[in-house]
Amino acid sequence: MSGLRQFRGPPRDDKGLPIPAEDRVVWFQVGNQDSYYTSLRFNPVVTAISALAIIGFVVWCIADEDANTELGKQKTKITEQFTWFYIGSQDIWAIFILVLYFSKYGSMKLGDDDGKPELSNGVYFTMLFAAGVAIGLFYYGVAEPVWHYYGISPATNNRYSHKTEIERAQDAINITLFHWGIHGWIVYVIVAVLLGFVGYRWKMPMTIRSCFYPLIGDRIYGITGDFIDIISVLATMFGVCTSLGLGVMQINNAFHRLNTDIDAEDETTQVLIIWCITGMATVSVVSGLHMGIKWLSIICFGIGMFLMTAVLFLDDTWFLLNLYTQSIGYYFQNLIQIGFWCDAFTLTGVTGLDGEGSIVQFMDWWTIFYWGWWISWAPFVGMFVAKISRNRTIREVINYCLTAPLLYSFLWFSIFGGAGLRMERRALQRYCPSYGPTGCSIGCSDIAALIAADPNPLQVLSCRGTNDMFFDVVSQPEYGLGESFMVVLSLMAIIFYFVTSSDSGSLVIDSLCANGMENPPALQRVFWALAEGACATALLTGGDNDDSLRALQTASVCSGLPYTIVLCLMCVALWRGVQMEYKEYNYNEFPVDLFEPIFNMQMWKDTIISVFVPFWPARQAVNESLGTPLATVGLALLWVLTWVLCIAQTGQHGLWALGWVFYIGFASLLATARYIIRQNHNISGNIAEDFFAALLCYFCVVPQLNTIGEAGLQYASASLVDEPLVSKIDKAELVSKDTAMDLNANADE
Repeated sequence: MSGLRQFRGPPRDDKGLPIPAEDRVVWFQVGNQDSYYTSLRFNPVVTAISALAIIGFVVWCIADEDANTELGKQKTKITEQFTWFYIGSQDIWAIFILVLYFSKYGSMKLGDDDGKPELSNGVYFTMLFAAGVAIGLFYYGVAEPVWHYYGISPATNNRYSHKTEIERAQDAINITLFHWGIHGWIVYVIVAVLLGFVGYRWKMPMTIRSCFYPLIGDRIYGITGDFIDIISVLATMFGVCTSLGLGVMQINNAFHRLNTDIDAEDETTQVLIIWCITGMATVSVVSGLHMGIKWLSIICFGIGMFLMTAVLFLDDTWFLLNLYTQSIGYYFQNLIQIGFWCDAFTLTGVTGLDGEGSIVQFMDWWTIFYWGWWISWAPFVGMFVAKISRNRTIREVINYCLTAPLLYSFLWFSIFGGAGLRMERRALQRYCPSYGPTGCSIGCSDIAALIAADPNPLQVLSCRGTNDMFFDVVSQPEYGLGESFMVVLSLMAIIFYFVTSSDSGSLVIDSLCANGMENPPALQRVFWALAEGACATALLTGGDNDDSLRALQTASVCSGLPYTIVLCLMCVALWRGVQMEYKEYNYNEFPVDLFEPIFNMQMWKDTIISVFVPFWPARQAVNESLGTPLATVGLALLWVLTWVLCIAQTGQHGLWALGWVFYIGFASLLATARYIIRQNHNISGNIAEDFFAALLCYFCVVPQLNTIGEAGLQYASASLVDEPLVSKIDKAELVSKDTAMDLNANADE
């Protein structure tokens, strides 16, 4: 192996412009490529593996009666073990985007410096908003604040049962805004900005693999890039299907209200709804981004605005405006605390020795489900936003994703959630005059009898189902518009949002499977639209109504967990990319990237040895970097103790924990060696990267260090400023600074 190499971003032509990379990926083509309707053009690896994984999941859900129950168990396990990871990562991303927004990089355009945005600001906002929130606004608009308040029995469902009734009402609104606020939209911003940057500024394929070019270079065109796109397809599929499933249940309920002969929870009806709307979505997605999807977004946004404004004036207008203003201040006042809250003590299984506090399932039912849902939507909405953000600045994209949609969402939940809480509180006051700190003294069945006898009834929403609550509010008799008018209007909005989500998701998945192709053939779009319908059907038909809801939520949480790691790496890639564009990045790299020992057959021997006895091939690099042979002795001792204690666990409980302690020590020592070598060679990176690389991929770090160790550390005194080291993989060569600046990092490496 050799000395250092330099990585300076994508290949550029004589004028310094990035060279389009479409021909560097694998294609499978059938038919005349000029024909939109009869040709096929896609990546066979991504398409085949993604399709097989989705088909396998659909078959399992349908064939195994316990599939949904098993999915629910996995969701609970994720909550128990990874709440800290979901919560912490969201906060880190928010801080990162805030830094990016106020940095000088915020003025950088996602495209040509003199380019103009393709869409007007109004159309741009409605399209990203319709794709970003969709059906969830209707499903949870009234239901979530009511469930958090849960007036009928506060101690059953409420994190704030120890507070006064009015405080519980405000906190119910606040946690709803938290779930739909900055922490949710931040994941879209990361993907949209990074993908828009590499796609429109570096002329790379509009697919998630391109986001990792600043980290792994040309490796994105191989199996690593395929893997990234595959998990993006699966995350998008399950995230969209969660929304489709929720929408179907609510549409079914609306039809029941309009015609009581239709069962409100009939599985056959729900499957029929899925396929009818899938057909509509298929027509829309075939028509393209600027035709069907654009106009559907405008229509559904317009209907939603009409409904929201109507409720604002039909209900207690001054109360709702007061609540909106008050809730924004309350949200930002409590953002830090609630943003980092993990329910740590409750998740131990002890809800509170004094009987107060959250129920154990709160994080599982709500926050972790939401973060998994938002994250699973990240590749879908992020790519969609990137596609419509051409020639906008980074700061503009952040503004549109984190200001206007945020204020609009807050207004939506303040109006519908506030109207729902107002109805709940008035109904409890009317039908439960003995209401106290523990809730109502009579049950829902007794309350239902009182409501039936009331000529001007109010619903106690906490006694109703989630699918009922939105329609109960918009069709309440006090509004004077009759039940059918508002239900029909709401039904239209839900259907249009349903279609918008489905066709946008199909377009994005097809683009991922077609190597980021801007206008993939129609047949492929049809296939993925039908696949979404099949997946949503499988999730809904695997059990009773509660099991179906649990399966839909689990699909998001499980697909969102691995994608959380992807988003963390995207933050690193985005920062590195904008630094490269400003020529502020330290271009020196290791002779091979971190994952090359896995994919380079010539390095497999060293990699296999490193898996089992990493201290032996690492001895030269570790000894020379740390300055003593005892470093290798220490590395070997830590490694051996790790495995001895883990194996001995079978005879003595608790030894595995000590084994992990020694493993972290091993990774820390290896990371220290990597850090010193980087400093000596002026290689880009930081100590955090060194530690996590050693912790998670020690068998890749060791061969990577050896590529320098075998060439010797005699180059350690070289400086990036004076005379940087640049080389090809097969031999070490020292070049002058002027020559190095002209070399292309991707040329025949």
